[in-house]
Formats: sequence, C-alpha cells, structure tokens
Amino acid sequence: MTVATAALAAAVTLATVLSPHLAFAYRRPSLHLALEMAAGIISGLTAYLVYGRFRESGSLADLLLVAALGLFAFTNLFFSALPAAFGAGMAFQTWASIAGRTLGAALFAAAPFVRTRRLPEPRKAAVTLAAALTGTLLVAGTLVAVFVGDLPAGIDPALSPDAAGRAFFEGHALIHVVQLANAALLAAAAIGFTRRSERTGDALMAWFAAGATLSAFARVNYFLFPSLYSEWVYTGDLFRLVFYLVLLVGAAGEIERYWRRAADAAVLEERRRIARDLHDGMAQELAFIAMQAKWLASEGDEVMTRIATAADRALDESRRAIAALTRPLDEPLAVVLADVADEVAGRLGLELALDLTDDATVSPKTREALLRIVRQAVTNSARHGHATLVRIELSSRRGIRLRISDNGTGFDPGQTVWTNGGGFGITSMRERAHELGGTLEVKSRVGVGTEVEVALP
Repeated sequence: MTVATAALAAAVTLATVLSPHLAFAYRRPSLHLALEMAAGIISGLTAYLVYGRFRESGSLADLLLVAALGLFAFTNLFFSALPAAFGAGMAFQTWASIAGRTLGAALFAAAPFVRTRRLPEPRKAAVTLAAALTGTLLVAGTLVAVFVGDLPAGIDPALSPDAAGRAFFEGHALIHVVQLANAALLAAAAIGFTRRSERTGDALMAWFAAGATLSAFARVNYFLFPSLYSEWVYTGDLFRLVFYLVLLVGAAGEIERYWRRAADAAVLEERRRIARDLHDGMAQELAFIAMQAKWLASEGDEVMTRIATAADRALDESRRAIAALTRPLDEPLAVVLADVADEVAGRLGLELALDLTDDATVSPKTREALLRIVRQAVTNSARHGHATLVRIELSSRRGIRLRISDNGTGFDPGQTVWTNGGGFGITSMRERAHELGGTLEVKSRVGVGTEVEVALP
C-alpha cells in the first residue's frame, strides 16, 4: 500500500509539473481556511481515537502518535485557521505553523522507531508529555506574536503563479528548508510504519504508512509550489487533506477492531461462566450417577450396566461441552484437534500419533463438527475396536483432509449393519461431514484396524 500510494502521488506531482494543460492552482482564500479547519478537526478526532489505542497498549509508540496528531490539530486550528478567520497577520500564521508542524512531523517520524513495550506509568507519561508540548506551543506562539513585526512574511499571500504547471520557488529560504526537512521526516515515518506493519501485522501501521507518504509528497509540492502560506490552493493542499483522511480511516478501523475484540472477550467470558456451571453442577451429578450405576452393575444387573454406559456417554458429552466453551474462538484447528484427541486418548488409555498441518483454517461451525468426528472416531477405536494406537492426520493441500486410523480389531464393512450406514456412531459422523458439503469414508478389515477419512472442499 505504501509503494502504491507513493507511485500515485509521484504521478500526480509529475503531472502537475510537466503538463501545461492541467489547472492545479486556484485562488480561494475561503477554501484554504476550510481546508485548515477540516485538517484540524480530522487530526484532533484521529488523535482521540488513537488515544483509545494508547489506553489499551500503554506503549511509547502510541503515545508519540497521539502527541503528533494533537500537535497537528492544535497547529491547524490555533496557529492557522483561527488567526486567518480573525484577520491576523500572515507572518504569525506562517512562522507559528512552521514551529508546530515541524515538531509534529518529528514526533510522527519517531513513533514507528521506538519500542512498543508498555510504559511503567502510561497515564503519568501522557500527562507529562501533554504538559511539555502544550508549554512548548504556548512559548512558540507567544514569541512569534511578540516579534511578529520583525518577522518576514515568508510568502506573499497574493502570490500568483504565472502557469499552473510550472514550479515557482518563491518565499523565504527557511520555508523551503523546512518543507524539505518535513518531507524527509515523513518519508522516514512511511518507511518505519511500513516495516512495523510487515513485522507485526498491525493494520493501523499500514494506513499510517500510506498517510505519511501522502504528507511527504505534500511537502515536496509545497517546496515546488508554495501554497501552504498563501491564498492559493494547490496539489500540496489536496495531498495534505487526503493524508488526514487516510489517518482517520485507519484509526476508525482500529477502533472497530478494538470493539470486536472486546465483544469476543465478553462472549468468551460468558462461555466460561456457562462451562463453570456445567462443571460444578451437571458434570458432578453425572459422575455420581455413573459411579453408583457401575457399582450396582458389578452385581450382575443388566439394566444398571446400560444405565452406567449411558451415564458415561453423558459425562463424556458434558466434558466435551465444557472444553469447547472454554476454548478461544480463534484457536488454530491443529491445536484444538491435538488437545481434544489427547484428552480422549488419555482418558481411554490409547497411544496417540499426530500429523497435523498448521495452516488449516476453517469456520467455527466446521471446526466444531470436525472435533465431534474426532471424538467419536477415537472413542470407537477404544471401545469397539479395542485399539492401542490411534493416528490422526490433517492436511489442507486440496481442501481439508482429516484421517483417523487405528490398530484395532476392525470389522467387516460388508455386514448388513455397515452397508446400511449404521453402527459405532458412523451415521452421525457421516451426517456431520455431509452438512459441511464433504464426504466421510470408512475403511476397515477384520484384524487389521479401521480408518475414517473426512474430505471437505
């Protein structure tokens, strides 16, 4: 995204310089004022949104971002827009804005290069930095206001370009130096944000990288076409406005992701509460029923034997529900399958061999169905096949392929019960696979073992 943004901005800049037929310059003092107000409001709102991120992370990098955006907002509103609205001299707007924007660009460029480690006292650090920057801006604004009569205008407000597509390097030399320095700072920020985005997968950093690229090209355009401190609106002003809009979109997306994570955390907490209730209530009662039924069944009571078996199945189901409720919603499929298989195999005294790919990604519904199939197949291997070893394989090369095989006694698939699709829970496993748009195939031979394979598109 950074490279694409840079390419587009470079193309527009070259078109501005080389094309004599494109009118990029407009003398609109009121539009300039509106742009400054919009930039101030958007940067202030973005600073507020990023502050929400800082409250969660407490990192110095996010604090510097909040400070930089706050400086941009303060400068655009109080050093540029409001003085222009109340008829203050152009010298104050020019030199006070230069001080505020340069300091903001420096902090913005530093943000992606500092450590993201949480500060020991985030709130105290935020208050200290805010006080220091506020004092700096007040001192800078006061000094410029006191000595405004001795400061040059910087750029003639009524400066008129004789051709829209021709660079006119007008204005005080210091302004040109500052614009190039700010362009370098913002280009460094774009590189830093891009590297951090690639390293951490942070989507907000990608948006900030694109925004920093646009702002850097805005400064290049201000160097070629000095419109920032004049009555003319040029391509640099457009780049700067889009820069703030890109930051706002990125920050809004970050807030949306934050609320999604908060909602997921709330759902997981409720699931855990339900799991605790199941564990402390129903599971304990089922365990008691199973224990008493087995004791009575030991005396040869066939009815109690069936009750004990049913109680064991219900207890297994309650354990499965408790385990499912306490798992994170985004846990990788391979990890979940390994944990479930290990839990069932350990309880049934089976040796387990796993060959699971790490890149298999499925929906929560599919994951739950596969977990139930694994539980059923492993349970069947122990209870009916009398296996000592179960092997589970998962691959995702051509769809999802899940294979559960054992070294048990096996069975004859040609028997009527098997040709009709019944027995050993195979019917329920096959129906789960069909609901997902896949197939389930069972292969078995007497004395060799059984293999269950699930294929999903």
